Amino acid sequence: MNKITYFSGIIIGIVLAISQLSCTDDCEDNFDTVGGIIASELELGACFSDIGALDPQYVINDSTAFEALGILPVSTPDCVGTTLPEIDFTVYTLLGLYADGVCNVGFDRIVMQDDDLKKYIYTVTVNACGACESLHFSMNWVIVPKLPEDYTVEFIVE
Repeated sequence: MNKITYFSGIIIGIVLAISQLSCTDDCEDNFDTVGGIIASELELGACFSDIGALDPQYVINDSTAFEALGILPVSTPDCVGTTLPEIDFTVYTLLGLYADGVCNVGFDRIVMQDDDLKKYIYTVTVNACGACESLHFSMNWVIVPKLPEDYTVEFIVE
């Protein structure tokens, strides 16, 4: 009976090791992507924190709303005098959609324009892999063509 228990333990250990390795291999291709009508991502960089952004979804159409977000520069010597990036809100709209995942995380961002329904559809797909407990999050800020006045935005996190 001890031999059966011993060999069962070895087999379970091998299966667990293989499953962990296969997840690690899948994680190598886990990176952020963008698609659809997204003009660019908005990377705030190390000098800004998304902590002030408390809502899970944002549609920003002007500079006043952008500055009111509460995204404050980090107070370190390297960040003194840093300002928010300039966005031409006469041409663009800024969208933000919070998503998170654990361990090795990538975010696929796509914004589609549906003229029949008069809306933009912003979808963020979270690709998480690994067995660690480390939480990674993103506001997934993207710049898109100016949202027409009679359009709405539908937000989806998958």
